[in-house]
Amino acid sequence: MKVLLVQPPIEDFYDTSIRTYPLSLLYLGTKIKDICDVSIVDFRSNKKRMLNTDLFPELRKFYRSDTHTPFSLFRSYYRFGMNNNEIRQTVEAHRPDVVGISSLFTTYAEEALGVARIAKEIDNEIITVMGGTHPTLFPEYCLDSPYVDYVIRGEGETPLFELISALKDGGRSNTSAIPGISFKNNTNMHILPIYVEDDIDLIPDRGLINASDYRIEKKMYTFFLTSRGCPFNCAFCGKPPMPYRKRTLAAVEKEIGRCVELGIGAVDFEDDMLNLDLTFFNNLLESFKGTGIVLSAMNGLYAGNLGSKTLESMYDAGFRRLNLSLVDVSEDIHRQQKRTFPAHLIDLLAYLESSPFLVETHFIIGLPGQKPDDIIDTMVFLMGKRLLPGPSIYYLAPNSPLFNATIGSNWQEYIKVMRSSTLFPSNPLFQRETTFTFMKLTRFINFVKNILDQNPAIERLSEIVDIQGAAKRPHDVHILTTLIFDKRFIWYDSTKQDYTDEPQDRDLVAYFFKRIHGKPIRGFKTSHTLAVDV
Repeated sequence: MKVLLVQPPIEDFYDTSIRTYPLSLLYLGTKIKDICDVSIVDFRSNKKRMLNTDLFPELRKFYRSDTHTPFSLFRSYYRFGMNNNEIRQTVEAHRPDVVGISSLFTTYAEEALGVARIAKEIDNEIITVMGGTHPTLFPEYCLDSPYVDYVIRGEGETPLFELISALKDGGRSNTSAIPGISFKNNTNMHILPIYVEDDIDLIPDRGLINASDYRIEKKMYTFFLTSRGCPFNCAFCGKPPMPYRKRTLAAVEKEIGRCVELGIGAVDFEDDMLNLDLTFFNNLLESFKGTGIVLSAMNGLYAGNLGSKTLESMYDAGFRRLNLSLVDVSEDIHRQQKRTFPAHLIDLLAYLESSPFLVETHFIIGLPGQKPDDIIDTMVFLMGKRLLPGPSIYYLAPNSPLFNATIGSNWQEYIKVMRSSTLFPSNPLFQRETTFTFMKLTRFINFVKNILDQNPAIERLSEIVDIQGAAKRPHDVHILTTLIFDKRFIWYDSTKQDYTDEPQDRDLVAYFFKRIHGKPIRGFKTSHTLAVDV
């Protein structure tokens, strides 16, 4: 039996190339490779992006390809990955009996279903299986498609293994009692509970893909899991309920050795709570020391368990950049989100500013319950630290308490706005112009931080205009001068060959500059600081 496991393309205003490693498919492929002929194809990564249709006319005024600004956000709506003809040709070339499709995010569900449709159009006898977060949460939605035969809910290694074994032995009649497998029989749907793996020590066979296709700064990289699940229940998080479990250190060490053998130069941990168990985490760090692998954790670093000694061990093991989650500086906001206030992180920042780490600290814009003043308080706090503020636009995450309270059963009509790039106003105080303005203000802060790192002698905000002039960037000079002195965002419109106002909340821009007057802005890579004087 031939099984093809695929990562679908996505359509959005942006994609993050270093977030596309198909680790989940590697786990699945490794589990079934001894009972079938399995191939993994990534329809999304390392493909030229293609301009797509204007799906969101309401965003046309925010994202434009004919403008220039040093604080740019997004420009156009793209398809990242293969087009339908390329997908069709690839599936036909593999001649699979089963196509397994990863569907991680609800907002990209249509792209995943599109792969299933193509497979069925090639040969209706091809069995299609969908797995991932979206089918786990909404199995009926997936099975309602005429192109989907089976859905795996939860962790899929064992369910897929049992499904392939049953299909080989006796066809579809043997699949009705497989844990984690949901399917339809005529008009009836058989939805089974979410499956949780008992053994998570399986080591993914990275030889199932071309390792050189996935690189960070020319280094081959991989995703890595040392645990699964999260013990916390933040109101804005929509991950399926999974118990927190750790792998054995022996299995982790064996996997590290295989990564070294492959020439992997960078590892990004995908754990929800990487350092929740400090003893385990410190042993993990010891196992990576001396490998030469650069380590990162774009999600999952729990600041409450970080101290100077652990951070020193992290640096010795290969961490150079830290991604930390602040959400907001307001204790009330954390209380509303059923999230512990990260007081320890705030205290830790003083140490981190004098450390060799580069630190990116993420905050959320537009949470239900937030007010614009809350965001400004957070931005003022972060701009005065030696770190990079990382803004995240809040969007309704399927299955989260906030999602269920706000949308509930009407979620399908919102499927395409469940992403940060649509600026969807989940909070009425954050209409699109307001959220867009906050993103632009954060870009301005980070622009100033970058200038400070390169020009330690500057002391006044207005000197940045002179630096851009010396660099012969006349458009930037005019845009910066207007922002700093007139308190409004403009961009250069190449169609009109003139400067025009960006969509924005002018009152918010003026209030922001009033709030930051006299406050420090500190560099990201250096401690060079200026006080805002206008």
